[in-house]
Amino acid sequence: MALYGVGLNVAVERIILDLKLHIAKSNQASLKNLQRIFEKADSNGNHKLSLKEFEKALANFGFFPKVVDLQALLKHYDTNGDGQIDYDEFIVAVR
Repeated sequence: MALYGVGLNVAVERIILDLKLHIAKSNQASLKNLQRIFEKADSNGNHKLSLKEFEKALANFGFFPKVVDLQALLKHYDTNGDGQIDYDEFIVAVR
């Protein structure tokens, strides 16, 4: 299992699997629902999710990771490296 550094070693694959299980249980994986969740979590309207906004979005699936796990997820899915999750990155994370 690969480890991911965000100050502490975190097993990203385990966190991703846990996230996917929560999403599957929530029955909210349709694109329409995902768009609604993203827009609702994007409280400042900049079309990107900060760490706190990403946490809010994941809570819609009943997923409440520890802060270090949340940071690891954000870093993993933030493919453009801007420190936030845009809509395309969000869709990759939750689908």
